[in-house]
This record gives sequence, C-alpha cells and structure tokens, in this order.
Amino acid sequence: MTTTSRRPVARLSSPGDVVATVPALCGFVPQDSVVLLSLRGPRRRLGLTVRLDLPPPGHVDAVAAALAAHVVQDGGAAAAVVVYATEPQPEVAAAVAAALAGRGVAVAESLHVTGDRWTSYLCSGPCCPPTGTPVPAMPALVAAEHALEGRAVLGSRAELVASLAPPAGGAYRALVRRARQQWRGADPAASRVLVRTALEAAASGGCVDGTTAAQVAVVLHDVPVRDEVLRWALDDADALLSLSEQVARLVGPPHDAPVCTVLAWTAYARGDGARANVALERALRGDPGYRLALLLQAALDGAVPPAELRRTLRAAARR
Repeated sequence: MTTTSRRPVARLSSPGDVVATVPALCGFVPQDSVVLLSLRGPRRRLGLTVRLDLPPPGHVDAVAAALAAHVVQDGGAAAAVVVYATEPQPEVAAAVAAALAGRGVAVAESLHVTGDRWTSYLCSGPCCPPTGTPVPAMPALVAAEHALEGRAVLGSRAELVASLAPPAGGAYRALVRRARQQWRGADPAASRVLVRTALEAAASGGCVDGTTAAQVAVVLHDVPVRDEVLRWALDDADALLSLSEQVARLVGPPHDAPVCTVLAWTAYARGDGARANVALERALRGDPGYRLALLLQAALDGAVPPAELRRTLRAAARR
C-alpha cells in the first residue's frame, strides 16, 4: 500500500494481510458491509477503497454495479472483494464479481469476514479451511504509518460518527452570537490571524475552548478566508484536521457547515474517505445547500482521487 512515491510500500502478500489492512483503510472495522479495494497496474498497487452497507435483497445487483463503476473510474485493473457479515452472503460476492468481470476488471481476492475469522469465496483448498482462518495482526508497516499520522482504527462507523458529533444542548449558540457580533464582516487578514493562531495551538497539542471555536466557525463563513484555510491543508494537514475536529465538536448546526466542510476536505485530501463522508453528512445537515460541501460530495461520489484534491489546492496556492 502506498499513497506517495516517497513512502515505503507495504506488501500485502496473502488474503490475511488484505483482511487485516481493511480496517486501517476504512478508519473503522466494517460491519454488514461490502468493501472493494481497487488494484492498479501490473504491480497491483492499491488505489481507491470503497465501502458500502450490505445491500438488502433486490438491490444486490445495483450496489455491485455501483462498486464496479468506482473501481473502473479509479483505473483499477483488478480488485479485492471483502464481505463483512455474520452469514457468508455468496450471492453478494458473486454479483460483485460479475459486475467487475463485465467491466473487464479481474477479481484478485474474494473474501468473507465474520468476527475474527476469514474465509475465501474462491479457494477451497487446505490453505482456506471452511471453518475460517484467524484474522492476523495488521501488517507492521501499515500500523506504523497509521500511528505516525495519528489515525485510530475505531470499532465501527457508529463510533466514527460519535467521535465527530456536535455538542449536546445549545450552550454554543450564545458563544456564536457573540462571535458574530465581533467577527462578522471583520478584516479578512485579522480573521486569518485568528485561525492561524488557533491552528498553531492545535499543532502543539493544545485544546480549543468554546469561545475560540465559535470565532473560528464564524470567520470560516467568509468564503475567501475559508478557501485560504483550505490551502493550509497542503503543509499543516494534521494541525488543520485537529483544529477542525475540535471546533466541530464544540459548535453545532446551523453554524457548523463551513468548519465541517474544511474537516471533510482535509480528511479526504489525506486519503481518509470515511472521516470525510461523516463530516460532509454533518455539513449538509447544518446547511443542505452549502455549495462547497455539495461539490466535495460530488467528488467523493465520483471517486475523484485524493491526489486530485491536493493538485487543486496546489494550483490555487500558486494562483
């Protein structure tokens, strides 16, 4: 697995390695899900990872077609299929394999995971016993890079949603009202200094207080300020992710659309599609018509590679 040519490559040499790595790619342990790993080129380098909820009867073919379309758009020549379910769900695996074959994509692996064991849909030899094989530990290089980037593998998508939930109650509203009186229409240069100061505090491990969170949330409603902050994701992605997550936990709807979109953009530019999707859901609940959130949602739905977002930021920074 690699995301840039400067990083070491973790070689996933067995079905067990694939299963052990999927939670790191998703950001959580999938449940009742079908996951596709797009494999590009003759060396089968990992590209896009796509996860969808396990489809109900009658929708299996449609979900399989959607998954295959994402792999094709990603330029995958092959794909690994991993179904997470209590029961084997062979019809889901078969439908996904057929959809991939219909688009000229080879199936490198097709696996079923239940609990802490995996089985293969393609192999019935002694290497893949019908009782399943224990899921091994995450490959050391994958775990090390995950830890280096400060990412935690959560137990489920519900845990991820809870980790980015808005504050309970409406105490933040008074702070937002005061911040709007002070910062609405403020000089953009002063607004950027405000966010940069908060960013530097987050970079050093500091916690954002409610007053600062409300001020940051308010100034990000200024589109030029927001777009300048987005460009900081090129050099300060970790700090910007930390800051936007903290603000999102302290400020709720309807004031959270810009900061949640900044969070989603930063997460996706780092390759964290799961976190990006959860943040976008929050942004669009707060403001269903927020244009940048809708644009980013279209990019995710269209499987635009994270590298393309980074190229967009670099081009904007040059301009």
